[in-house]
Amino acid sequence: MPKSKILNIRIDPELKKKAQKLAEEDGRTLSNWVTRLIEKELKKYKKNNK
Repeated sequence: MPKSKILNIRIDPELKKKAQKLAEEDGRTLSNWVTRLIEKELKKYKKNNK
């Protein structure tokens, strides 16, 4: 994988807490979990917008 870039976002503290919990349950870091969500959404978008 190419060197990663940093993406800074603002997020509601409660939403971050929920996402962090799900990431931990999945055995991932929050960063990796969010990256996977973005990848899934991009694949879905590409599939639906051909």
